[in-house]
Amino acid sequence: MLAVTLRQLEIFLFVAEEGTLAAAAQRLHMTAGSLSVALSTLEKTLGVQLLVRRRAKGAALTVAGRELVENAKQVLASAHALEASAGAIRGELVGTLTIGCFDTLSPWLVPPVLEYFAEHHPQVEVLVSEASSDELQRRLQEGDLDAAFMYQLHVDTDLERALVAAVRLQLVLPAGHRLADREEVHFAELGDEPAVLLGLKPAPDLIMAMTEAAGFTPNVRWRLRNVETIRSVVGRGLGYTVIMGRPSGDRTYDGHQLVYKRIADELPENAVQLVFQSGSLGNAKIRALRDFATTHLGAIADPMQHWAADT
Repeated sequence: MLAVTLRQLEIFLFVAEEGTLAAAAQRLHMTAGSLSVALSTLEKTLGVQLLVRRRAKGAALTVAGRELVENAKQVLASAHALEASAGAIRGELVGTLTIGCFDTLSPWLVPPVLEYFAEHHPQVEVLVSEASSDELQRRLQEGDLDAAFMYQLHVDTDLERALVAAVRLQLVLPAGHRLADREEVHFAELGDEPAVLLGLKPAPDLIMAMTEAAGFTPNVRWRLRNVETIRSVVGRGLGYTVIMGRPSGDRTYDGHQLVYKRIADELPENAVQLVFQSGSLGNAKIRALRDFATTHLGAIADPMQHWAADT
């Protein structure tokens, strides 16, 4: 009987997906050395080379490695199904739940989800992947994710959705800005002032579509990936930004005051949604995630007071 372990197969699939040992080790929270040992042991057990390790070029699958990918997925899927069946007999939710989240939403959505499963379904291992909307949709369609939190306007594929919370674009200005005392602001009033916008796709295209629909073209000075970095740049008076909602505090990491203003121009409706493949709600873990997200996350996510995620 072969001494191949499920963990070895899982590690192998992560490396095959990421293309490098370092990236796979980071996602698995392992050292690259431990991961390499696990792969070498798997290759020795099977008696075939699965990967060609190339310095500075990642790891390439051999013919045998490509064949093992599909077999490994089937074995792990069967193992997860068996684990889930045993848990169902005991009245428990067990196994792995792999969720994705658009990068800027993670600080607000991921912690309560992890807390919920830790307290109510401790036998469920929740794996989290933060990525762009395009990447999340691709991985959902390929079956690498069970569900993902995304913005409604980012979803352009045929996937099922559940509403978490409605959100609306807001303008963020540094304290002392000439428009800081206004209740609402038209895009046109910003003139040629520099804008600091999110650079994570597809956000830039959507922002430009919204502003152009309002007859305004922002003077984009910087595009950054981190919302808190953007807020700090705005706090120093170097530009303005637009975000979906606002955080519970109006100060940046480095202590500068921000003010949030309603955008007076007409804007398309948007919302945070949980997205998943059709038929996925037959999975009790995904159903539990959906129920928690729609009943609890929406309640704590007052769109005009507590959300801090760039569109």
